[in-house]
Amino acid sequence: MINTWKNKRVLITGGTGFIGSFLVEALLARGAKVRVPVRSENFRALSGQQGTFEWMIGDLRDSNYCAELVTGIDHVFHLAACRRNAEYHATHASQVLHENVRMTHALIDGLRATKPVPVTFFSTANIPPQSDVLSLSKAKTIDGYVLGKSLCELSWFIASRTHDFPLQIIRPVGTYGPRDTFSLDSNVIPALMYKAKRNTPALTVFGSGAQKRTFLYVEDFAEAVLRLVEANVTGVQYIHNEEVVTVKHLAEKIRDLVHPGLPIIFNEAKPQGSFSTRLPLHRSLKNFPWTSLDEGLQKTVDWWRGGQNIEAEASVALSAR
Repeated sequence: MINTWKNKRVLITGGTGFIGSFLVEALLARGAKVRVPVRSENFRALSGQQGTFEWMIGDLRDSNYCAELVTGIDHVFHLAACRRNAEYHATHASQVLHENVRMTHALIDGLRATKPVPVTFFSTANIPPQSDVLSLSKAKTIDGYVLGKSLCELSWFIASRTHDFPLQIIRPVGTYGPRDTFSLDSNVIPALMYKAKRNTPALTVFGSGAQKRTFLYVEDFAEAVLRLVEANVTGVQYIHNEEVVTVKHLAEKIRDLVHPGLPIIFNEAKPQGSFSTRLPLHRSLKNFPWTSLDEGLQKTVDWWRGGQNIEAEASVALSAR
């Protein structure tokens, strides 16, 4: 089998974060030469591995910095994002949207001076297949993260046509696993684990619990992305494990792993997010060996109990993620 990545120079924004660090390691294992932008000498999930990749300090909202960042690169993976949870995205919609769009525009500006190189942009599965920017902006409650990602997609599509470079838009479902941030304002799975571990009389779950979700183990995510790129797939691609559960069932699984016997209550006044479980999946992923939710949750809890949690940051993570 031909190694697509041997000696290829790859840029991974957000490479020091939860998902990005697994992609960095997967590409290094394939022989790629990886460049990672950082805002300071804080390598987060890649701490202790600084010598295995090239790193450049700067701000992804700066077009001049981005122009230097993409110089000599053969493939761009743009993962860096301003992201928290559904409640934060609603109450700070404009801020979250603005920061994500700024990073995309700066990177596009930087790429204008280079030869055309393939770009893989990481969006969100909360953008349904038949949705568009206008419909998202007219929603009763605006999710700044989802709407911002949709605007970024539009910008990338226009740039790819104007500058003639291959573009893949990745829309993953809720990703979880080791190296995630476990706090009250994290995503669904780490937030539930964190709340279940606290000394409280009950585990509080946002929404009714009836909402259906599918979740993606982080190592599966990294491997699935590379499989799609290696198959020269372009356009919008959803990545998801086809195992669907209700949030109630998920909460029970997490409760049983972290704090058996803890009562569960549902707060329907809180945002529960939007998600469709009827998502297309590219044929190259049809026989992918997905990690089951039970196995993935156990691996995540085992890692978390080992005390290796990446502590939540006080402010919204930007380009360092």
